[in-house]
Amino acid sequence: MKLLTNRVWVFCQGPRAVPWLLLGAAVWLCGLAWIRDLHLPDEGRYVGVAWDMARADSFWVPLMNGMPYFHKPPLFYWLDQLSFMVFGRNEWAARMPSVLAAWSCATAAYFFVRKYRGVPIATLTFIALVTMPYFYGAAQYANLDMLVASMISLTVLAGAEAVLRQEVGVSYKSMMFAAAVTAALGMLAKGLIGVALPGAVLLCWVLLTGRWRSLAVLLWPPAIVVFFICAVPWFWFMQQKYPGFFDYYFIHQQVERFVGESFNNPQPVWFYIPVIFGMTLPWSVGLIGIMNRTFWRSSGATLAALMVIWFAVIMVFFSIPASKLIGYTLPALVPLAVLVAEGLWALRRARGSAFMIPLIRGFVVGSAIACVIGLMAFRVTQKDSANHTGAAIAAQWKPDDTLVYLRAFSFDLPFYIGNRNPAWVIENWPTIPKRDNWRNELADAANFDPALGKIVLITEAAFVPRLCETNDKVFWVRSDAWGPAAYPFLREIEPFFTQSNGGRVWKIRTDTAFKQKVCPKPG
Repeated sequence: MKLLTNRVWVFCQGPRAVPWLLLGAAVWLCGLAWIRDLHLPDEGRYVGVAWDMARADSFWVPLMNGMPYFHKPPLFYWLDQLSFMVFGRNEWAARMPSVLAAWSCATAAYFFVRKYRGVPIATLTFIALVTMPYFYGAAQYANLDMLVASMISLTVLAGAEAVLRQEVGVSYKSMMFAAAVTAALGMLAKGLIGVALPGAVLLCWVLLTGRWRSLAVLLWPPAIVVFFICAVPWFWFMQQKYPGFFDYYFIHQQVERFVGESFNNPQPVWFYIPVIFGMTLPWSVGLIGIMNRTFWRSSGATLAALMVIWFAVIMVFFSIPASKLIGYTLPALVPLAVLVAEGLWALRRARGSAFMIPLIRGFVVGSAIACVIGLMAFRVTQKDSANHTGAAIAAQWKPDDTLVYLRAFSFDLPFYIGNRNPAWVIENWPTIPKRDNWRNELADAANFDPALGKIVLITEAAFVPRLCETNDKVFWVRSDAWGPAAYPFLREIEPFFTQSNGGRVWKIRTDTAFKQKVCPKPG
């Protein structure tokens, strides 16, 4: 094992190793992306929006249950739709945007570190990053977090490269154009943080390290123009098509979510410290190597300063709001991986290769095992997926059938059915409280399309009369266990499918027999 590890390490330093390293990372990141059902709520929500857009041929306007959904910008949905076109409608395709974003981020970090710190530290950075359980898990998760983290990281790397090129008299224009494009993509991935965070990192870096003149590089007018050309059109078009979009998206969804305390997942200010260091074990142990004056007096301190500032800006920014989710601090993983690599290499200089090689081998094996075990645990413990329900319904689904939710909204069910029509959602809509949940997401969406909202968002009292207005039409009614108590006619119908979490589906046909039993008699 020792001899094999040494040979692999030596090979990784050679010029022929790069394509194999990148290919190996791609296989590692995407190889098991198919193994889990969509996780609820986030994977079901965002993949469901992408599927809704695809089935309605609405490439530009994000849709939830057929109505405009403006909680997030469209980049993830665009990429997911393209993935469905290439790979079909399945979980592996749904996760490809996250996988691609993770791979791109790690690859860019590798080449950046390789240029300024050499092949060994770049290789360590790359291997550490792609095997960190935190990073790997996000690459396997179909939501916006890895995508925006990648765009933020690419923007910082491109901007830093532009500054460093300018300092040695090399043209920086191509790098600033690249930074402008990735910042625009970051804004299209998750809004203002896509440009604000990399901007804050680069600004703090040039100011704190005495690079005042580099502000002219970062504020180069042609790059700013490119940013606006790439970022602004979609937002402007949405405002023209849906008046009130700017206020809803930028004020409510961006500013109020950041400063408010009424949204989900309130956590203490120190929440991300155990999260980021715990979920990057065992690699985070390598930071011990940079905790001494010798390292900070070495040549590695210049790049490490950028990484420390980058890491600190991300951690501080996301620790401010009360609402905290695990995926928010993903943009801090690239600088953390670089600092880990620097620490391990410093330990190698102090203790020798005989110490470092087995340590790295243990870290790689331990991290890989943790990643796979975590993925399998996620798969085994998942009880609320609509995969089996959707497959059973899809086998009998007809194009004019209608899906109905009773006080529930299973984000992933239309995806697994392949349903191409908006569902009816039954709830006491006039009195729903203002909370950060699916009810308010649908109610907000209906504000941008009131006509469709009246059709698909139905009050509990109006449900049976609406059924009775149809003739010989099939409805697939999804409810939790309380459904038969609220609608007694369901007690007389055998559930078509019962989920492991207690959810049930009834197949109802509004034929003459149904109407005689359920519908009010005329007069």
